[in-house]
Amino acid sequence: MATLCQILSTPGDNLFAFRLSDGRGMAKAMEFMFPYIADKKTWPHPPDVMYFDEWPVRQPSLLFAGLALNRGDYLDLWKRLNPDPTVEEAVRNYPIRQPILWV
Repeated sequence: MATLCQILSTPGDNLFAFRLSDGRGMAKAMEFMFPYIADKKTWPHPPDVMYFDEWPVRQPSLLFAGLALNRGDYLDLWKRLNPDPTVEEAVRNYPIRQPILWV
């Protein structure tokens, strides 16, 4: 979803900032996920994916949303995460390996 927002946003229409009347949108989704990406030990549910220990990696959503929403904390976390996972399953689920080329 973050990649779609990145690709389809225009200078006059920032899809990261779009919200439905009840507040749902990418900004809210990122606000929800950010603390769990920053510290997955705080996730309140049992591990829900195979290779849970290999995550998180450098999520493109953090870079894209960080720039679009002026969130330095997202960018700082993006910089700290592993940019080059080696476990095949993590690599397979890491959709955009060079997101800096998209900005």
